[in-house]
Amino acid sequence: MKLSTAPKGLLGLLLTFLLFVSTSAFAGDPLITASFTGIWDQPEQESQGLIIQIGESNDEKVGIAYWFTYGEDLQTTWYLGVGPVTGNEINMTLYTAFNVEFMAPNLEGNANVENVGTLDLVFKNCNHGVATYVTEEEVIGSGEFPIKRINSIYRQRCSGGISDDTPAGGKPIQMDVRLLPAVEGESGKGKAKFWERTERSDFKVEAEDIANGTYTLAICGGEEDPPVDTVEFEFVVAGGEGLLEFRSPEIDDKLNLNFDPRGCEIEILSGLDVVLTSGDKVLAEK
Repeated sequence: MKLSTAPKGLLGLLLTFLLFVSTSAFAGDPLITASFTGIWDQPEQESQGLIIQIGESNDEKVGIAYWFTYGEDLQTTWYLGVGPVTGNEINMTLYTAFNVEFMAPNLEGNANVENVGTLDLVFKNCNHGVATYVTEEEVIGSGEFPIKRINSIYRQRCSGGISDDTPAGGKPIQMDVRLLPAVEGESGKGKAKFWERTERSDFKVEAEDIANGTYTLAICGGEEDPPVDTVEFEFVVAGGEGLLEFRSPEIDDKLNLNFDPRGCEIEILSGLDVVLTSGDKVLAEK
């Protein structure tokens, strides 16, 4: 399929795409942040790899990948992938340009830009991932290959948590919300608390006066607008009290904060039954 929209060339195509993306996060995997920007090698292939950039449009996160490989007659071939960031994945549409000569003048529209398939990147951590591509190109075909980071943004650490995306110079943020029994007359109470500073972010959920046992902590499980994926964790109560703590960057005694709890309903469940809930209250600046 050839594109013929108003913006010109691959760059114009990219700018058009940025208007139509969304993002969400999943527990247990690294969160793709701006710190994933860099050059990624294909360690199993010779002189091939990806230049990955994490960008944004209208506060939504997108991934952009320039894939340099080889086509017919061993000629260097570039592909452009553009797509939404979802937790630890980037699901991109793959494009290429053709019949463009060295230093050719700019052309109207995108007559020389073609959609050739898809490119999906899934990251295991801040330094390793897997690329899967599907095309109908005779030379390229379909397949997958591991990728490995070989450089990063100057003096920027990648933690795989939300603190990597905290704006420099932003003011400290602190917010909390009470957790109350879902059923009137039942005992129990709790609190969820979130802090954000430029160098780290913290989140904790605590509960008391509920029966000992193993519960499920569900975050963003309600009817959020826009929809947000639920993240769930095991929540253990002993002696009538339970506590679960998260931090980004991660440290040994706290889980990696690779999701954003702000604006979300928070619940503690026993099986399918909600025991404590924030109800219509969410973590938000007052």
